[in-house]
Amino acid sequence: MEILEIDVVTGKKTTFAADSRRALRALLKAEVPFAVIGATALAARGLPRMTKDLDLVVTTDDAWEALSSLEAAGFVSAAPIDRSDEPEPMYVLTRGSSEVDLLVASGEPESTVVAEASITKVFGVDAPTATLEHLVLMYLYSNQLRHHADLARIVVEAKADLAEVERYLAEVHPEMLSVLRERVHFARNPPPAPARPPARKRS
Repeated sequence: MEILEIDVVTGKKTTFAADSRRALRALLKAEVPFAVIGATALAARGLPRMTKDLDLVVTTDDAWEALSSLEAAGFVSAAPIDRSDEPEPMYVLTRGSSEVDLLVASGEPESTVVAEASITKVFGVDAPTATLEHLVLMYLYSNQLRHHADLARIVVEAKADLAEVERYLAEVHPEMLSVLRERVHFARNPPPAPARPPARKRS
């Protein structure tokens, strides 16, 4: 997890770890069901990549309590929060230079991720964290290229139980099985790099 605490430009330690601990402890104290997802979860599972955001997911029923807990811990929403309507799909909260991205989900696979997250050390805090299988599911539904790359890393560099992912999809969303298999095949069989052009002749 140490790699997430370093500013890649200055090489100095940031407050990201301390702020993440503050956010996690606030939600745990309030007993809000949640899960750590995204790059922080990847790092906790042994596949670190740089990030400045702590990605968390809660269900719609717990959104307001989660936001209140984070605000009480000193995090400020980047946009006004309208509590008179249904929660937004995402809230961005900041504390200093640190950012918490709170995903609010009303369906699958996020509700399963929250329900089945396992307790893992995240910056020293025992927090419910998405498993590698959960992350594969979430990245499968993303159209962001970095998430496609994260899925490929899990397939190639880790020991995720892809059969478990397939069982979930077969029960919940069988149309996505072919997408999973295509992404897994591509991760294990990437296309060859393009040939380099010949050296230019000097005149």
